[in-house]
Amino acid sequence: MGVLLTSLVAVTSLLTVQLPDRLTPPSFETPIEAVSYVMFDLEFTTFTRERFRLKRAYPHLDWTTDGCSAPVVGGEGRSFNFTQACIRHDFGYRNAKRLGRFTESTRAEIDKQFLRDLESSCSRQVRTRKVRCTLWAETFYVAVRATGS
Repeated sequence: MGVLLTSLVAVTSLLTVQLPDRLTPPSFETPIEAVSYVMFDLEFTTFTRERFRLKRAYPHLDWTTDGCSAPVVGGEGRSFNFTQACIRHDFGYRNAKRLGRFTESTRAEIDKQFLRDLESSCSRQVRTRKVRCTLWAETFYVAVRATGS
């Protein structure tokens, strides 16, 4: 009877856990507004959690990605995982180009958001890895600014 009672307590404890609110993506008049919303208005954690829901809500946008195309290191290492930040960065570049809005100022704005997303990825690291992660984030950002990709 002890195992059954323990299991019942464990299950009921899970039922009281607050689940994150599900995102209901708003409708927009133009694709430019939708891109701006996904790139700049959503918190990084919301983008990461709700990316597939966003894809269904805005199927007319370009969601293709090559992840992090960083030579040698890729998008993940012992102290970092920048895959989601790279996906959102690809989303911004590809849609800005597709919609004829890719200017140097737009590129700089997308790249600054990329840096914020990288730093957000690092914020979840334990303190000993956070410093290395932040250094990698800065390296990724500098490389993107230098290469334009």
